[in-house]
Amino acid sequence: MRFIAIFFLTFAPLLADRYFYVTPKEGARAEAAIVKTIDKAEREIIITMYSFTNNNLSAALKRAAKRGVKITIVVDEKNMLGNLRDSKAGELAKIKNILVKTARGDLAKSGKYYGIMHLKVAVIDEALSVYGSANWTNSAFNVNHEIVFIDDDEKLAKEIRGYLKAIVSEAENY
Repeated sequence: MRFIAIFFLTFAPLLADRYFYVTPKEGARAEAAIVKTIDKAEREIIITMYSFTNNNLSAALKRAAKRGVKITIVVDEKNMLGNLRDSKAGELAKIKNILVKTARGDLAKSGKYYGIMHLKVAVIDEALSVYGSANWTNSAFNVNHEIVFIDDDEKLAKEIRGYLKAIVSEAENY
């Protein structure tokens, strides 16, 4: 019994697909882990991201699309339009198998403004989810204090996917 406990404590972190990163200290590892997760995708990736300017994550999505993975990206409407020069979403929208949409939050009770689409979530193949405070930007991984989770809980991934699909259905095509 003691052997099993020692084995589990020693090797379980190597076997699990559940990771937690804090940036900027672990930013390079977090970014590489997300790239690896995208590179393993086989069918579908759904992403909601307030801001998306990271070259490495964009390149991984291009590779996935080339493999036939269907990718949907929803970005914040106002941020996207104000950040056309740096955002990767517009560039990715031109690629086969990638659909880019824009969304905003709900209308405020005052009726004077809309909220923002501020989620930072991705679901891959209904099996993995990536979430936390980090946008997919260079600053998020290299300068900002952020948190990134990569989670293999399929039940959670399916639940998050359902929520993201609702956002996708209401979002506007870019």
